[in-house]
Amino acid sequence: MTERFDLVIAGGGPSGSAAAWQAAQTGARVVVLDKAAFPRDKPCGDGLTARAVSYLQRMGLADEVAAFHRVNRVTVFSPSSWELSFPKRPGMPDHGATVSRTELDTMLLKHAESAGAVVRQGAEVTGPVIDERGRVTGVTLKSGEQVLGDAVIAADGAYSPIKRALKLDSQYNGYSAIAIRAEMDTRRPDSDSMDIYLKLQFQGDQLPGYGWVFPMGGGRFNIGLGYINSYKNWQSINATQFLGDFMATLPRDWELPSITELKKNKSVRAWRLPMGFTAWPPWRPGVLFTGDSLGAGKPASGAGISKALESGLAAGECAMAALENGGPDDFTNYAQRMEAAWGSEYRRGRYFHKLLGYPKVANAGIKLIDNARFRDALLKSMYKRAQGPLHKAL
Repeated sequence: MTERFDLVIAGGGPSGSAAAWQAAQTGARVVVLDKAAFPRDKPCGDGLTARAVSYLQRMGLADEVAAFHRVNRVTVFSPSSWELSFPKRPGMPDHGATVSRTELDTMLLKHAESAGAVVRQGAEVTGPVIDERGRVTGVTLKSGEQVLGDAVIAADGAYSPIKRALKLDSQYNGYSAIAIRAEMDTRRPDSDSMDIYLKLQFQGDQLPGYGWVFPMGGGRFNIGLGYINSYKNWQSINATQFLGDFMATLPRDWELPSITELKKNKSVRAWRLPMGFTAWPPWRPGVLFTGDSLGAGKPASGAGISKALESGLAAGECAMAALENGGPDDFTNYAQRMEAAWGSEYRRGRYFHKLLGYPKVANAGIKLIDNARFRDALLKSMYKRAQGPLHKAL
């Protein structure tokens, strides 16, 4: 049997669920298709920026977010330590949070369902349905079933089968990061700080990336690292071993488990994070791309959850607006939204992505950041733009 909806969404992660929730507000018939059965784990740093928290609050999830582990600051080790508070911005909380993706993604999918979206788990999308004009009119499932819609949102991840089937490319393709993390119990006291370690070296080279230690509450931490693929020898890095080496530099009194232990209990997870618009323009007739299928990861930090939520909400709104005003052949409104929101930031990010791939440049950057005078000038400029306070170096 072939079903038909106003909007078909491939993928039930943050961007897909946000798009479904947004579109369902209009009374549209929306379906979300995901190959997994929720709750399911998803490799991630599990950190929510203040912007990500603000999107969840605007979606009516303030009470749920209040139950997450709150973080009030970021502590950076470069290798000297210095502290940042979250900037105070109009309409934005002055804190972040941490939460496992198992919990976050399940909550978002249920929220979309409560708004009226149909959710089908265990429904793997293998590609698009394309009409004789080349317009996407639905998706095909692994079972062979077709689910048709007036518009489709591809929120189907970094290896998007819809994007692959359409053979899409972008002048910005190829910008990505490799990340690996493990969640573990430690002897370290709970913290309200996201800790970032900029001194990350491989065979004597300073890597364009960073390590992190994020508190999850109850003595549990998410510890990981990420590096971008502009580093010439990135493919020679054994990410699991590198994570173990990084953990060995952390305080011994935390009594961290060994990387061997973490591998045995399957806590270690690695993933690829496409960044800087790997599908541009972010639409084709009948289909819009969000989250990792868009390459929405922030080039400067790899932050992906806030970008997934923002692109999902925008795609849901723009899809409905286009359907109400002439049909799904043109989603220029969505491209304009994404360009206005991220264009300048991502252009700068792509430039620095290339530049920091040279170890000498990356090493010089670390030395500059570790210089207190330069750092204070940089932070004053950042906080002036954000209209927030500066916390001096520790």
